[in-house]
Amino acid sequence: MKLSVGASAAALIVGLAVPVAVGPAQAATTSAASSTPTRAGAAAAITVRGTTHDGPRVIKYTVSTPSLAMSTKTPVSVDVVLPAGYSEHPHRRYPVLYELPGTSNTANEIVNNTRVVTLTQKLGLIVVIPDGGYNGDGGGFYTDWVDKSTRLGVENWETFHTRELVPWIDTHFRTKRSRAGRAITGVSQGGFGSMSYAARHPDLYGAAAAFSGAVDIHHGPVCVVGADVLISAIMTGLNQVEPFAPFGNPLTDAANWKAHDPGSIIGKLDGTRIDLYTSTGVPAAGDLSSVSVLGTAAMEALLHQSNLCFKRAADNAGVAYHWHGYLIGTHDWRYAVRSLADYLPRVMSFFRTGR
Repeated sequence: MKLSVGASAAALIVGLAVPVAVGPAQAATTSAASSTPTRAGAAAAITVRGTTHDGPRVIKYTVSTPSLAMSTKTPVSVDVVLPAGYSEHPHRRYPVLYELPGTSNTANEIVNNTRVVTLTQKLGLIVVIPDGGYNGDGGGFYTDWVDKSTRLGVENWETFHTRELVPWIDTHFRTKRSRAGRAITGVSQGGFGSMSYAARHPDLYGAAAAFSGAVDIHHGPVCVVGADVLISAIMTGLNQVEPFAPFGNPLTDAANWKAHDPGSIIGKLDGTRIDLYTSTGVPAAGDLSSVSVLGTAAMEALLHQSNLCFKRAADNAGVAYHWHGYLIGTHDWRYAVRSLADYLPRVMSFFRTGR
C-alpha cells in the first residue's frame, strides 16, 4: 500500500497537525561541549553539542546520537525544566515528567506554548521535553524506523528516547529513578508516543497521558484508515520519505504496527495510570477569528475518533483509564495548556500515592 501527497497536501497536513504557534523565548547564555560517541542504546551514546540557559530554571541542550543519523548534521534539542530551588536542595530527588512534541513541533515550541515553566513553578518536578523530529519536520512517530534507507538514514527514535535519554537524565539530574517517579505525556503525535512508550516500556513509566493524541493507529477499523492516511501524508509531504517508512507496510508489516499501537497492546498498560484528554473539535467563540480554525477543528475531530478507538480497546480489555472528554476544543495550543494544567495536579498525586 502506497500513498503519495504533493506540496498542497503537505500544506494541508501542516494546517491540520500543527497547533498555532507563538513567538520564541529569549535565551540567556550559550556554551558548547562534546564527548566521544559510543554505541547506540545507552546514555553514553548521547553527545552534547551545545547548552543554553533560558532563565534560572530552563536548560536547553542540543545533542546527537548514533541512533539518529541526521543528528550529526542537525542536532536535536532536549529541554529540561527544573523545579524552583533545585540548586538549593542538593540532596533532594525529584520525579520526572517527559513531554513529547506533536507533528512539526519542537521541544522549544512545547516550552514556549504550553506554559509549562509557569504551571510547574510551585511543583517539585523535573520536566524533560525532547525533540521528536528535526527542526519541526514531520517527526519520527516515536519508533525505530523499519526503513533504514531513506534520505534520513537510521531513525531510531524509540531507542533514543527510552534507552538513551532516560538514563542520561537520571545520570545528570537528581531524579527518582523508578517507574513510580517517572511519567510521560505528549500532544498529538506525541500522545501516540507517550502511550506507545508506556505500553512497550512499563518498567520506565508509571503514568502516561495523551493530549489530543493519536492513541490508536492500528486497532479500531475506522482509526486504521485515518492513521494510514495521516501518517503517509506526514511522511511524504513533510519528511520527503516513503509513506510508511517508520512502521513498514501496513499489510505485510502488520505485526510491527500492532506491536507499537497502544490500542493493540492495551493489556501492557494495565497497572499504569492512564489519562486521555480529547475534544470533539467544536470551536469556542474565541476560536472563530483564527484563520486556521477549520484545520484545527478537523484535526481534533479526527484524533477524537482515535481516542474513542483506544477507549473501546481499554474497555474490552478491562484496563482502567481516566477519560477527560470535552465538547469544546480544537487542535490549538490553548487546549494543550488546558490539558496540561489539569493533568499536573493529577500526576503529582500519582507521584505521592501511586494512584
